[in-house]
Amino acid sequence: MSEVCLMKPVTEQVDGELFEILQVALQNEQLTEKEICRLLLSEPEELPTIALIADYKRWLEVGDIVTYVRNRNINFTNICIGSCMFCGFRRDKDDEDAYVLSPEEIARKTAEAVWAGATEVCLQGGLHPDFGLSDYLKILDSVRSVSKSIHIHAFSPEEIEHICRQEGMDVFEVLCALREHGLDSVPGTAAEILSDNVREKICPRKVRTKRWTEIVKACHSLGIPTTSTIMYGTIETYRERAKHLLLIRKIQEETSGFTEFVLLPFVSSRTPLGKAGLRSPSMSENIKMHAVARLVLGDVLKNIQTSYVKLGLEGAKAALMAGANDLGGTLMEENITSAAGGNVRCMKAEELEELARAVGRIPAERTTTYRLIRIC
Repeated sequence: MSEVCLMKPVTEQVDGELFEILQVALQNEQLTEKEICRLLLSEPEELPTIALIADYKRWLEVGDIVTYVRNRNINFTNICIGSCMFCGFRRDKDDEDAYVLSPEEIARKTAEAVWAGATEVCLQGGLHPDFGLSDYLKILDSVRSVSKSIHIHAFSPEEIEHICRQEGMDVFEVLCALREHGLDSVPGTAAEILSDNVREKICPRKVRTKRWTEIVKACHSLGIPTTSTIMYGTIETYRERAKHLLLIRKIQEETSGFTEFVLLPFVSSRTPLGKAGLRSPSMSENIKMHAVARLVLGDVLKNIQTSYVKLGLEGAKAALMAGANDLGGTLMEENITSAAGGNVRCMKAEELEELARAVGRIPAERTTTYRLIRIC
């Protein structure tokens, strides 16, 4: 299927400006901030065309395989000094439902993951006011006491910055210590929207854009891969979304250290922003964001992940038809989205495989770093 053949039938459905932007994206040329904003501001009747072109670009870049990883989430504490307006998970130390998992509980959860065939554990938690480097090392040691080989995907840039502040250490010192105790990769969460204007309002205590960037680049320079994310649908403008995408692209062009780009729509109901009246993005907005992510990033960051936890099964299917090629993980447990009011059910490997087949794709199990384990 040539680009000319694909583009010809859609010329009458979009205006000349949008048509030219889609052509640029298919030619793997970097879109400008203005061009990305035009995509994000597209009209409802233009969305099917944008999704079609993004899906074609997905096929060019990664083919018809849809991947997933067998993993387990372990949220080791919900106690947090943060004040994020989009979070329903955090608790203060004296809250009745505050918790900290013991090393034995972390080891038990890891053992259950190993028995279930997981190749990864994902460790993230709140910013506990009493936690220092030794506490994070104990968490890693708890996992390694069970398995020397399971991939440890752990500690967001915000958590790494928390350790730096607590200990007065350089980020490279912290990362090297974590790596020596088994850290394999870092989740690129805490990105939210990489605009300090937005961050000051929705997560005022969180690292600023420059520091988030410094930390992920430090990871990459040490050979520690990270994911990259966007949490959209709060108070940001389309221009700020566009700038976020372009910053992710710039970092990837410099380091090649991102394994994937994960789209995380805001889940509202039990969060301060939700209680103030802000609602989650619509399904059409979610589809558009996945499509635009593929068009902006796909040639340098090929894996675009959709979150079935955030979107539900039908939403995940729609995202797979608009540029996404990865379904994330089996998770085994999920606490953060459910705390925000999401209706969450973790999926078994077989269910993720069926979800991929339902849209005519070929499911495949992968590692955290996207090495294929088996085509299903």
